[in-house]
Amino acid sequence: MSTDQGAAADVVRWVKEGERLFGLVLQTLQRQEALSHENEQLRAELEAARDELGYLRAERAEAAATLKAFAEHVTRVATIAIERLGARHAGR
Repeated sequence: MSTDQGAAADVVRWVKEGERLFGLVLQTLQRQEALSHENEQLRAELEAARDELGYLRAERAEAAATLKAFAEHVTRVATIAIERLGARHAGR
């Protein structure tokens, strides 16, 4: 094989290898773009979940405060009832 034929074969091999590498780079870039989009979606979902968590924590705190106030009221009413029953019983 002559030097020109060898050089031509090398060029053909390099072009084919270049095409293969270009294809791999293109696939990598497409995958990177898809992952970037997925990352944006996940960040948005995370932010929404954090917002919802904050809302639920506030709601839980409000419910706890309401239940505490209700329990205090029931305790006061029960104490008054017990005192009245004790006073009636002592009056007999």
